[in-house]
Amino acid sequence: MSNSDTPKSFLSRNIIFVAVLIAIVLLALSARVLLGTFVRPAPAPTSTPVPTFTTVPPPVVTITDIRVVAELTTVEYQAVAEIQGERVPDDFRQYLGIKEQVLLLAYGEVKAGFDLSRLSEEDLWTDGTRVQLHLPPPEVLSTSIDYDRTHAVFHRGTLLMSRDIDWEGEIFETAQDSIRQGAIEAGILEDAARYGQLYYENFLRSVGFTEVVVVVN
Repeated sequence: MSNSDTPKSFLSRNIIFVAVLIAIVLLALSARVLLGTFVRPAPAPTSTPVPTFTTVPPPVVTITDIRVVAELTTVEYQAVAEIQGERVPDDFRQYLGIKEQVLLLAYGEVKAGFDLSRLSEEDLWTDGTRVQLHLPPPEVLSTSIDYDRTHAVFHRGTLLMSRDIDWEGEIFETAQDSIRQGAIEAGILEDAARYGQLYYENFLRSVGFTEVVVVVN
């Protein structure tokens, strides 16, 4: 302490020094508190659960599943045919102009589809979710006469000729053939092929296949 420093001035300088030191400490503490308020530590990362996948078995179909019934009908046609018939006796009556005539209006039904009994193991191929099926050619499965609606539009007979059951049967056979042929000419086989292809495409997709090819031979 120099001669010029009095005890009172020395004490004042010490008090100022301590006050400055306390102010610095308080500022440091305040800054730390404020920093902790506005700057929060980032949360620790959490692990994302990995989803587990269950293996789905590929769809299974056999030729037996396809060939559930012996026949698959895909199209039914209602048809009508006009049939003319004439019967002449094979004896002397033919020289007398004696004969029987009939004009028949025949109604019937024709069904077309596939004979599935013709399918073999080679007609079905599968690979995972892919499948290919070969169908046999469509065909007429049945032709029937609606006897309730079928009637004779014109009939000319004679008492000199007795009824001939065989001849009448031939008339109905001709009507049946005409109805069948009319349905074929109207495109019943093409329709059967198209609807059969669509039917099995939907069936195979319904059991789980995603790539489906159905071929009609």
